[in-house]
Parts: sequence; structure tokens; C-alpha cells
Amino acid sequence: MKDAVASHHLEVQAFLILERVADSKEFLVSVLLQADGRCIGQTSLGIVAEGQEILLSLSWDQPMQRFVASSQAAGSVPILSFIPFTSSGTAHDAVSPEFSMAKSFVLNSATNSRLFRYPDSK
Repeated sequence: MKDAVASHHLEVQAFLILERVADSKEFLVSVLLQADGRCIGQTSLGIVAEGQEILLSLSWDQPMQRFVASSQAAGSVPILSFIPFTSSGTAHDAVSPEFSMAKSFVLNSATNSRLFRYPDSK
């Protein structure tokens, strides 16, 4: 997952990182955030099994001045993680209060040409 929003010349990017757990069919899921090319935080969102569908989301919590990242596998409770953010200006000017995104993925075997796919793709 990579998404970017620019507001007042500040670019915020989110990167999805999948790391295979050694000797298993599970992946450690984490998100890395950058603002204007600087790393502002990385957080773990749990472990997901191969073939399992997960919903990942990222939003801006303006009152608390932080990003909220979450992952939720089918039939389980969401895992929430918070990444504080301040900029040289005021953060409410740097990040739109409406900033929010969500993507759903199904993790496939690494032997396939694509590691993950959108559930509605063939």
C-alpha cells in the first residue's frame, strides 16, 4: 500500500511492509510513514497467515495529532497502532483532517509472481 497526500507542500507517504516469518506461512505486517522524505514512524500491525484476507487502514486523528494505522483479518478484532506527528508548522495545517485510506488484501504464496492481490482482482 502506498498512498500520498500533499497539503501546504507537505507530502505524507505510507508504505506497507510484509516480512515472512521464518519457517512459516505467516507474514509480519507493518506500516512505515514518511513526511517530505523523512521517516516519521513505523509500527507493527500483527501477523497474518498466507491466504488470509486483511483490511488495512490509515487515518489522521487531528485532535490527538497522530496517524492511526489498523489491520483487521476476517473474523478478528482490529489491531490499532498510533504514530504521533508534528511538523515545523502546525500539524493540522500539514495534514488534511479528512485524510483516510483503506485497502483490502489477500496474501498469496511468495512463489507466485505477486505476493498479494486485491480480493476482486483475477
